[in-house]
Amino acid sequence: MDRSIIIILAIILLILIALNHITIVTNPGGRQSGCSLTAFGCCPDGINSKMNYYGTNCPSYQPGPGYYTSPYGPRPLVPPPK
Repeated sequence: MDRSIIIILAIILLILIALNHITIVTNPGGRQSGCSLTAFGCCPDGINSKMNYYGTNCPSYQPGPGYYTSPYGPRPLVPPPK
């Protein structure tokens, strides 16, 4: 009798340990948008994907002071005259 109680309690303990390691992932909407699945997430508009942490490619991106904002990229370095 004592042996069967110990076996039953051990089985219950093993089941509880196994259930503790199971994770259930749910998706309430049924699907996710494309930009939310990217490495850096969505731009503030919720449509475009960020290409980096700061979202410099986003339409509403405003660089901080001191940053060059040309759409053509940074200016090439010109060597000083001789």
